[in-house]
Amino acid sequence: MFDFSTVGDRHGTWCTQWDYVADRFGAADLLPFTISDMDFPTAPVILEALQQRLSHGVLGYSRWKNDEFLGAIVRWYHTRFNSVINKESVVYGPSVIFLHG
Repeated sequence: MFDFSTVGDRHGTWCTQWDYVADRFGAADLLPFTISDMDFPTAPVILEALQQRLSHGVLGYSRWKNDEFLGAIVRWYHTRFNSVINKESVVYGPSVIFLHG
């Protein structure tokens, strides 16, 4: 089980949530409740998987629509919510960041 009670300080890390409050809202002393960002360290199992991928040494574009990736999503929904989803209905959405117009 991962400890979600340990909070990390994201100030000074180019963090949209904490470092750019003033340019989004005009004041730097606000609490930013507008973005779903993580203020806790990444789970060790995720860091290990990233280290394994980084040790390969070649980073590039990857195809997301493959059976291994889609199967992981289907299994997660089944395990987490006892829901059955069709892997063909999964849609890739790379970002939810708000952009000024």
